[in-house]
Amino acid sequence: MNKLLGIDYGDKRIGLALAEAGSLALPYKVIDNDSVLEEINKIIKEENITTVVVGLPHSLSGNDNERLNITKQFIKYLENNLTVSIKTVDEQMTSKLYTKQGVKKDIDKHAATAILDTYLAQNDS
Repeated sequence: MNKLLGIDYGDKRIGLALAEAGSLALPYKVIDNDSVLEEINKIIKEENITTVVVGLPHSLSGNDNERLNITKQFIKYLENNLTVSIKTVDEQMTSKLYTKQGVKKDIDKHAATAILDTYLAQNDS
């Protein structure tokens, strides 16, 4: 069974979500950005992850921005250090969406859930 890990990348915290192919994503956890590779590798092994999906934070105009460039560097880092497939999906304002819905705690993992659900919907995984 294809199992996926969704990532909402941030400078301080990284939100994570999990899903099996053909299902909905579920919020998993928020990790600090200081030991990200070790933590992601641990989750990949424990959860038998085959695909990692990272949200690309384009600006509303669709142009590149600093946040997008930082996230692209993170994706390159993952590609160079992980053995699973790395995919991306456009995401805009996922954290703000959950803030508006009243979510106050661990917004990053909810944003990762939205990212992963978008990927699953677009790819019929």
